[in-house]
Amino acid sequence: MLKRNLYVIVTLMTLALLGLIAFQWYWVSNYFEANKRELDWEINRVLARTSERYLNESLNGFDYFSWYPDSSLSTPNSILGNYSLYHKNPHQGLDSVLNDPDDIQSMGEDYMSKVSGLINNLLQQVNHPKIINFDRLLDILDEELKGIGIENEYNLAISNINNKVIYYKEPETLQATIMFGYKSPVILSSISNPYFTHLFIFHKGKLLLQKTWIILFSSLFLIIIILACFAYALHIIFDQKKVSEIKNDFVNNMTHELKTPISTVSLALEALVNYDVRSDELRTLKYLDISRKEIRRLSTMVEKVLNTARYERGEIDLKKEQHSINNLIENVVETMTMQVQKKKGTLDCILNSTSDTICVDKIHINNLLYNLIDNSNKYFIDTPQITIRTEDYAKGIILIVSDNGIGISKDELRRVFDKFYRVPTGNIHNVKGYGLGLSYVKDIVEMHGGKLEVLSDVNIGTTFTIYLPYEYKD
Repeated sequence: MLKRNLYVIVTLMTLALLGLIAFQWYWVSNYFEANKRELDWEINRVLARTSERYLNESLNGFDYFSWYPDSSLSTPNSILGNYSLYHKNPHQGLDSVLNDPDDIQSMGEDYMSKVSGLINNLLQQVNHPKIINFDRLLDILDEELKGIGIENEYNLAISNINNKVIYYKEPETLQATIMFGYKSPVILSSISNPYFTHLFIFHKGKLLLQKTWIILFSSLFLIIIILACFAYALHIIFDQKKVSEIKNDFVNNMTHELKTPISTVSLALEALVNYDVRSDELRTLKYLDISRKEIRRLSTMVEKVLNTARYERGEIDLKKEQHSINNLIENVVETMTMQVQKKKGTLDCILNSTSDTICVDKIHINNLLYNLIDNSNKYFIDTPQITIRTEDYAKGIILIVSDNGIGISKDELRRVFDKFYRVPTGNIHNVKGYGLGLSYVKDIVEMHGGKLEVLSDVNIGTTFTIYLPYEYKD
């Protein structure tokens, strides 16, 4: 039930996260498209203003023909028509001009000359193949682009109404400029015969990114944070699930281990009370000895759990003294040999260390050795074959415990020192434990300033190598 609920929660969280990312992506995409449309509009406006400025500058050459109405000249057949040329002296009144016939003739000749020159000039410009000052057009375009903050490189081309290119800035990107560039008309001679400007902005994507990078990167940063939090939450959820399973396994094993000595002591006491075996001194002593051993076993199990709890709270204080590590090993081996021999195994001791005096806590080092030997005595194939060896090294002593047991796979090897973790043993169900032994061993070695290494091959055996310095101060 818990497992199913967990997967339902994870599924809902995943769907919510995907929906949030999809919404964020939709919003960012719309924002990017809006900026792209705004940029297109600005560039089209730039082209329109450029064409307008260029056209105005081109017409400025004819500003000296200023015309104004004059009702006093109403001769219908006059060459002046209903307008008077206001050229020589703009401050001179018409009355003074009309009083001098020579001035009237001179003004008419001058008028005809200017009009004729204007018409000829326009005809020449219309028929001339190069009517656009391309360099000036580029200057105006540069000014307009800088006015809206665009300093990217670009290509500009001019084509006529027949799609014939008559000017261009760079030939390499001419085709892209005509096909994909911004297009705007330029009216120079007549509306029916316009020219067109084609503008192609290089690195347009970079330009858009410059305009939108704050929003884009902020959204991306938020998405990354959300993904990281989601991944961390999943890690915590599955880690807690794993811890829960391991602790449940620990409780089951501990319950089994506690029930066994309690049941044994209960049976022994019941026999002493109910079956009146007190008259049989040997049987009485036997039952009492069984009870004593089971109580000691029970006390040892409880002590292991308490030691682990005290270590996690930082309450273990090592009482370090100078001890011969070889002597400590011999005492432990003497105690554990009987248990190994019950399983028809062997426990060999090869003590090659010559400078074996080391500053350690005797009780915890003994517990360390008991744990390693006990593990080797539990997990074997045919019969346990255990070897304990000591060697010298520059800074201290090397302690090696090896066996010919079932071994540990590479995937499980990196987790053997985790609290409450027990390596799966396949079809082996008669081995009970708490998953605290190797974790305790590692902690004690590190508290002594040492280092612990483990090598193992499945169905070949396992070797624990411990490096203990001669003296280590916390």
